[in-house]
Amino acid sequence: MTAKKVVATAVGELGTKESPANSNRVKYNTWYYGREVSGADYPWCMAFVQWCFHRAGVPLPVKTASCGALMRAAKKAGLWVVKDFRPGDVVIYDFPGGGPTDHCGIVEKATPTQVTAIEGNTSDSGSQSNGGMVCRKTRSYSQIVGALRPSYRTETNVSAMAAI
Repeated sequence: MTAKKVVATAVGELGTKESPANSNRVKYNTWYYGREVSGADYPWCMAFVQWCFHRAGVPLPVKTASCGALMRAAKKAGLWVVKDFRPGDVVIYDFPGGGPTDHCGIVEKATPTQVTAIEGNTSDSGSQSNGGMVCRKTRSYSQIVGALRPSYRTETNVSAMAAI
């Protein structure tokens, strides 16, 4: 249950697309809703995040398809950060013209000014928060509202427990 495993799970999904295009019909939504869904009512950036964490065996504070709901749950649980992002954090974005929480992804790497994240329902170009595939995106801190930092077991703790 480590950040490394969550990031590796997300990276393994790069290039996955919804089918048909512009339908929001994708395996992450099918898993999340327990049935096949499609249409504008089913954006899937958060369903992708939830799926990756589930596959990696890492619990999140709430099962939701809403970026805003995850942000509120993270704040309530004391897991919300607004700087010094790390791999495995669930980053929440705010793009111009949208709501206060528009999109999300799983941080793969971070610098003092930007993050690179694996994101569902985005694109290589064009739409940033509804693009139909899993992509690696680099974004500046100015687009970031904050991030959920899950309570991961450290790599050292996992190794020590395995030795017992």
